[in-house]
Amino acid sequence: MNKQSIIERLLVLPELIAAAEIALIAAQNNLNSARSELTHREDGLYLGVFEEEGMVIDGKNAEIRSAQLRRFSVIERNEVARTEHLVMEFRYQLDKLKTELKALQSIVDLLKGAA
Repeated sequence: MNKQSIIERLLVLPELIAAAEIALIAAQNNLNSARSELTHREDGLYLGVFEEEGMVIDGKNAEIRSAQLRRFSVIERNEVARTEHLVMEFRYQLDKLKTELKALQSIVDLLKGAA
């Protein structure tokens, strides 16, 4: 890496970091929505809202009721898991860019000292 490529990368990184932050915020908002939908579904199942659709929580013990709840909320649970994974991916990308920025800034400091 030469000085010019370091300069060019340093000029681009703030925009890339901002875009990564926006993507992470959007993913976190999607995760919050997915968690809210799961809670809504679970509340509806406990309150009997979905009985007409054959979704009844009527187990004799907590383990059976919990299994029924999981079975009737698979879609919502999968969406939460998917969005949690996306949040982790976006957070990783953001952290990677920030680490690169710090590394390049350290290189610039070393080059200043060598001059």
